[in-house]
Amino acid sequence: MPYAELLTVFMFLSAFVGLLVSVILAFVNTVQRHASRLLSVSLFGVALFALTSALLINHAIFLVPHLFRVNMPLHYLVAPCAYLYVRAVLYQEVRFRRFDWLFFVPFGLHTLELLPFLLHSAAYKYHYLQLLLVDVAGVTKQQEGLLPAYYHPVLKFGLGTAYGLMQGRLLWRFGRRTPAAHRPENESLLRWLRVFTFLNLLLYPPVLLAMLLPLDGTYVTIFAVGALGSYLLVASTLLFFQPQILYGMRNPVTAAPAAVEVADEAAAAAIEPPTADKKEDLARAYSLSDERKQAYRARLEAHMQEQQPFLCKGYGIKDLGAETGIPPHHLSALINQEYAMNFSDFLNRYRVEYVKARLGRPEWRQLTLEGLALEAGFSNRTTFFRAFTKLTGCTPSEYLAQVASSH
Repeated sequence: MPYAELLTVFMFLSAFVGLLVSVILAFVNTVQRHASRLLSVSLFGVALFALTSALLINHAIFLVPHLFRVNMPLHYLVAPCAYLYVRAVLYQEVRFRRFDWLFFVPFGLHTLELLPFLLHSAAYKYHYLQLLLVDVAGVTKQQEGLLPAYYHPVLKFGLGTAYGLMQGRLLWRFGRRTPAAHRPENESLLRWLRVFTFLNLLLYPPVLLAMLLPLDGTYVTIFAVGALGSYLLVASTLLFFQPQILYGMRNPVTAAPAAVEVADEAAAAAIEPPTADKKEDLARAYSLSDERKQAYRARLEAHMQEQQPFLCKGYGIKDLGAETGIPPHHLSALINQEYAMNFSDFLNRYRVEYVKARLGRPEWRQLTLEGLALEAGFSNRTTFFRAFTKLTGCTPSEYLAQVASSH
C-alpha cells in the first residue's frame, strides 16, 4: 500500500490525541459533566476508528484481533452524541431528556447485529483478517453484520449529515434569540461550537465520495481514512488550545443584563408571542455566573422560608421575580441549573414540605386531603396528590400511615 508508513503514523497520532482528549473530557472535566461526557463519547468513537485503521494498515491488528470491528457500532454514537453535546451546552442541560434514548437505537441494533462476530474466538478472527487483508480495499468493502456491503456507510452518512444539520439549526436558533449586544461573553464558546459543527458536517461526505468516485480501491481507502483522521486531529487540537472548554467550561453561555433582557423580551413578544416550547428553550438558554447564582440562591431561599409565598394559590414566576427582584428568566435558569427542576416542581416541593412538617399537629389531622391541599397553596386535591407522590414516592394517605405508625 503506497504511503503506508506515513498514513500509519498519522492515524496513530490522531488516535493518541483523540483518546487523550476523550479521557480528559470524561474524567477530568467536572464542571459540565453531562456535556463533556457526550463530547468524549463522540470523539472516542472516531479515535477508536483511527486506532483500528492504523493497526489494519500495518497489519498489527493480528496482535489484537478482538479489537477488530469493536469500533463499528460506535460510529452510530459519534453524530448523535455530538448533537446532544451542542444542545447540552447551549441549554445548560445536566441530564438526558425523556426520549433521548431514541438517538442510541441504531447503536444498539448494530451492536446486536455484530454480536455473533464479536463473540467469536481470536483464532476465527485471525483467519478472517488474513482473508480480508489480501486486498487493502477489502476493508472498505466488507459486509458489516446482516446488511450488504456499503449499506452501513450510507446509513452513517445519512444520519451523520442529518445530525450535523440539526446542530447547525440549534446554533442558528440560539443566535436568533440572543441579541448581538449580549454575545461577547459567549463568543469563544459559540465559535468553538460553530467550528465543531462545521467539522461534523465535513466528517461523513468523504466516506460517501470514496464509494462513488471511480478511483482505485487503495486510494479510496487512503482518502477516506485520512479525512476521518484529519477531523479527529483538528477537533482535538482545537480543544487543547481552549482549556476552559476541555477542562471545564466555567463561563458557559451567559445571559444579558436584566434590564436589557426584559426590554428585548417585551419587543420580541410584541412581534410574535412566544410558544410554550420557545419559552422553555429561552429559559434554558440563560445561564448565570457562579457569583450571581450564589447571590440569587441566598435571596430566593430566604424569601421562600421567611415569606412563604408558595401558600398563595396561582402563584407564578413573575410574582416571585417581582418580590425578590430577580428577573423571571434568571429565576428559570437558576431553578433549572441549581435545583434540576422546573418552577412548578420547585414551588410544589416547598408546599409538600410545608404539609409534611405539619401533619403531626392536631388541628391538621382533622383536615381532608382537599383541605390539606388548599392550606398548602395547591389549587385542588388532584394537583396536590400528583405533586406529593412525585416528590415523596408515596401517596399522602401512605405517608400519613407511616407517620401514625412511627408515633
